[in-house]
Amino acid sequence: MPYSDATTLTEYWDRVAFPNGDVWLTVSQYVADPKYLTGEYTTSMHFKREPDGSKWTPSPCRQG
Repeated sequence: MPYSDATTLTEYWDRVAFPNGDVWLTVSQYVADPKYLTGEYTTSMHFKREPDGSKWTPSPCRQG
């Protein structure tokens, strides 16, 4: 995506804890560029915290 020298990116990180114990992280991004965009470009990602590390199984990258 092309962008000009007037482009701005604003990002917010919000952590929300619910009474049932769930914890969510929301990352919102707002891009403004008066040259290439007619309005603000917005994205939002939501992540739920898992109660333990049972779903986290990182492994090294394989080559070849």
